[in-house]
Amino acid sequence: MSTSKNVTCLFFAFALVLIMSHPAYALQSSMIDPNLQITLDYPDTVKPGENLVISTITKATSDQISNITLAVSSPGLYTTNNTCSLAKLAKDSTFGNNFEMKIKNDMPDGTFVVNMQATYFIKGLFDANPVKDTFAQAFRISVQSSPIISFDIQSPSNVFSGEPFSIKGTVKNQGATAQNLQIVVYSQDVNLDGRKSLLLSSLDSGKSSDFEFIVSTPKDLDIPTHATIYINGTYLDESNKTHSIQDSISMFARHRGMMEIGDANGIWLGDFFIAPVVGVGTIVSSAIGFFIFLWHYRNKKKSKKTKKAKS
Repeated sequence: MSTSKNVTCLFFAFALVLIMSHPAYALQSSMIDPNLQITLDYPDTVKPGENLVISTITKATSDQISNITLAVSSPGLYTTNNTCSLAKLAKDSTFGNNFEMKIKNDMPDGTFVVNMQATYFIKGLFDANPVKDTFAQAFRISVQSSPIISFDIQSPSNVFSGEPFSIKGTVKNQGATAQNLQIVVYSQDVNLDGRKSLLLSSLDSGKSSDFEFIVSTPKDLDIPTHATIYINGTYLDESNKTHSIQDSISMFARHRGMMEIGDANGIWLGDFFIAPVVGVGTIVSSAIGFFIFLWHYRNKKKSKKTKKAKS
């Protein structure tokens, strides 16, 4: 009994060391069988000719499991040892293993399929001999020889002239590692003041980074203006070749009205100042709206006095 406990502790400790010492992967999936659970960790993106590590943690969920074999196969991989064997694994114990392989040099950009197969023997209460069982799972890995950069931008569609507003975003790399990633915000329709550029020294494969620019349009903007704001990115691949990406947002800049509060989406002071009238005569429109509000307020008071007099 003590020997079995020692073996279980040894397997658990080995698996724990593998988890703590090996870097985190971008993707994880599970192979689940009534008697075994296998967790797979692997990168989501690799390059042609690059080394690849697929990490596995195998856990027994039943007794009497023996002769466990894991096998990896794929037409896109060079493999020197694509199998892992384990004589026994006690219930609720785990075992970790790394499959070290290499992506073929002539692999084109795209995705390829990797197959993982598990084979084991289990002896049940009514079985004279152990019974063989096999289950498998396929997963995909992306091959990219260059960085693939994308933007996700969030910004207001209406702003007040001269008042700062935020352009937030996330930049993500779904290809090879990008170097010297520079993001710049500009517009050909209106001048922008504030922080308009950002430099990231590198962005690894499968990683993303959040950014934010706080900018403003000129305070003395003559008329309400529809403007296109561009978010431009330039970066280098590992061979120092320059790549670029551009996204854009639409924005409407105008002066703040006299009775207007909050942001530029049309919140006014009072119940009757929703959806502002904007244009060259914004101030005039605001004054007219204010007098309409006073007229309505006085009529409401008169109506209350009349009801009291009648009662």
